[in-house]
Amino acid sequence: MTEIDKPLQTQPIYQAEKPTTMDIDLNNLTAAQQVALRRLAKELTHRLATEFIFCFALQRYEAQSIHCFGPKVDKNWFRTDILLVYNDSEQRSLPEIHHLANSVTLEDHQYAAVVMAYSEAMQQLTNGDAFAGTVFQHGALLYSGMNTLPPRKVFVCHETLLRQTREGWRCWFNNSCQFMDCASYCLMEHKFNMAVFMVHQSVEQACKAMLKVMLYMRPNTHNLAWMLKLCSALAPEIASVFPRDNPENKALFNLLKSSYMDSRYAAGFAVNEEQAWALYYRASTLLRIAGELCNKRIAELEVWVGESQASMASSPLMATVPIN
Repeated sequence: MTEIDKPLQTQPIYQAEKPTTMDIDLNNLTAAQQVALRRLAKELTHRLATEFIFCFALQRYEAQSIHCFGPKVDKNWFRTDILLVYNDSEQRSLPEIHHLANSVTLEDHQYAAVVMAYSEAMQQLTNGDAFAGTVFQHGALLYSGMNTLPPRKVFVCHETLLRQTREGWRCWFNNSCQFMDCASYCLMEHKFNMAVFMVHQSVEQACKAMLKVMLYMRPNTHNLAWMLKLCSALAPEIASVFPRDNPENKALFNLLKSSYMDSRYAAGFAVNEEQAWALYYRASTLLRIAGELCNKRIAELEVWVGESQASMASSPLMATVPIN
């Protein structure tokens, strides 16, 4: 069954589990934007053997510009995050699959794709994985290669989820802060090449911390552009931390990306003091945003788990249900 040419799915697929989780409603998009989203799904199915495509994040923007010396401009665009579950028969490498899934041109619209093999997705659903389960439950279905959706584990131990979220946050964010300490030392010693490499590591770890806390996922990649795009859907201000809106900013971001390999292996790699400090300050801003956002989310989870425990303790029937 192919969903591409049908109206976009906007209804929840399973019964809601957590009160604060929202279902994706594509009716907020204009007709033209819905066509663009269907076109994206269709192109992805042509590139990859696809089982499912879900939209799990959607941001819609409207802008109007009026100028005495120019024409009036009205602009509507959106950015979306999707999960693409590809068939296990795919023979291409994961980096190639990731590139194919994230390189479709959408004109004014933007998207980021998370890719996952079918067998991995089914195992995560069976295990009650919070990311896969939430997307399959609350995401908008853009494409399905089968007539029925797979079952998912309904019960998730939220105490375990909170513990794993805390552990992931402390691990990744502590690493990020330590890399920033190393970067500051390198700056003081005028070792600018290595300083930027340390900044790269700090940004990567901070992004992974955010994705762990906010999306319950752990990306296995060093692709900063992709991780920052996912993170900017969670905190739009991140898009202005590492902008690529002019040649200078593009060159600075490309310098940061290339530092992962070139600072260690390319003889011609060179960073000046101004570039190193600029990237250091931008990374510091990212860490502040990540810290505020993720600590707030963890505090919300702690309150929610505490309320759930109190509710179970007050119910004789619920108190007898074992928590796995």
